Amino acid sequence: MEIMLNQVLDEKGISQNRLAKDTGISITTLRNLNHNRTTRISFDILEKICFYLDCGVEDILRIEK
Repeated sequence: MEIMLNQVLDEKGISQNRLAKDTGISITTLRNLNHNRTTRISFDILEKICFYLDCGVEDILRIEK
């Protein structure tokens, strides 16, 4: 599975720091997601990201075939 958060942030012109500040998600968590250095993501964090960025889960996560 590939995490596409960095691409969505770039498209919307939002920095990781801004996302962290506005959502309460730690910058470490966001950096790990952006660099695909995580093996799991909580529904709570995924929901906060999608709500803030006004996007769907399919915009953030992609299954590699």
